[in-house]
Amino acid sequence: MERLAIDGGQPICAERIAPTGERYGDEEIALLTEVIRSQKLNCNVGTKVKEFGRAFADYMGMKHGVMVASGTAAIHVALGALDLNPGDEVITAPITDMGTIYPILAQNAVPIFADLDPDTLCMDPADVEKRVTSRTKVILPVQLAGNTCDMDGMRDIAKRHNLALVEDCAQSFNAKFKGEKVGTMGDVGCFSLNEYKHISCGDAGVTLTNDDALGERAQLFSDKAWPRSGDRRDHLFLAPNYRVTELQAAVAFAQLKKLDHITDTRRERGDLLTSLIADAPGVHPPKVRDGGECTYWFYWFRVDAAIRDQFAKALNGEGVPCSAGYIPKPVYLYDVLREKKTYGDSHFPYGYAPFRDPDNEIEYTEGLCPVTERALKEMIRISLNEFWTEQHVRDAACAICKVAEHLSQKPVPAGKA
Repeated sequence: MERLAIDGGQPICAERIAPTGERYGDEEIALLTEVIRSQKLNCNVGTKVKEFGRAFADYMGMKHGVMVASGTAAIHVALGALDLNPGDEVITAPITDMGTIYPILAQNAVPIFADLDPDTLCMDPADVEKRVTSRTKVILPVQLAGNTCDMDGMRDIAKRHNLALVEDCAQSFNAKFKGEKVGTMGDVGCFSLNEYKHISCGDAGVTLTNDDALGERAQLFSDKAWPRSGDRRDHLFLAPNYRVTELQAAVAFAQLKKLDHITDTRRERGDLLTSLIADAPGVHPPKVRDGGECTYWFYWFRVDAAIRDQFAKALNGEGVPCSAGYIPKPVYLYDVLREKKTYGDSHFPYGYAPFRDPDNEIEYTEGLCPVTERALKEMIRISLNEFWTEQHVRDAACAICKVAEHLSQKPVPAGKA
């Protein structure tokens, strides 16, 4: 067996895989120039923000699209449109960004975490069912890394318990579950357009819905609940300012035209990589359900936690850039949640009457979601993107198989099993 590069062998990749390309170009410049020349940069005097909201909704086959300042804002707008009460519970995923969690607490609701399916790292409906209480009002699945939850299971739970279903699709543009696109299967879908997503305008987000009442309230919630009609200035309820500029919408318009190519290419490259490493010993690639499509915001696979760091080091040595792990721990173990650092020293909304349950205080501790905690210790992440060629994928697969075969021959160090 050929030696690993870190042991003095020849690396699989003569040149380290580091494909890059221009994400922004003449199309973005042309639309930005148009906006500048219009002398209208604010969305309430210009047209591009409203037009992009409609264009993205049309692209997704939805009725209402509200463009807002970030993916975080898109989720907050969704929860604001649902008009939650303090103490209401929102069931969500433990592998996500705080941008999923902040909107819950900002509405004085309480995040409840459900464990994940180890093959997709998306929420497991069976565990979601266990977390439903009389205070549950929303299920907020995170469609992670271009993949999807079992949305049949999510919709079934939501229907039986009369819960709203809000999809966090920040990482999963054009991913599909049984032919349906993420963001179209719940009451509301939320997307991010920040610098690192499939398409970007620097930072922004979109909230989608087919419900007319939710669409109207989402638009209001994004702009201080100011109807902006008639002669009287009024605000209909408490709401933030999540307006976005015409400049961002101009870039987003140009990016939207590229989205099919981006997601098609990522899907082809990611699916090819999975097929090529399917038999690598000890390697567990992400699973895509029958009839589904993954668009690989990044590519991940799992190996035994005892060799994960060594595997990542060896794979980097073969010329495949990768990192051991994703987020360092489940979000419920972050200080902000574990210590309930919310509003001053009040810990609000935790533990407050009239919704306090002294027999069932909400605590975030290790062991809350064991599948998640284990998976985070097993993950290896590769930043696959649309600039990877087929040859890049084949080289990466050869490197993964080479490392897997080497490490499968080595005994697990004492105390690491």
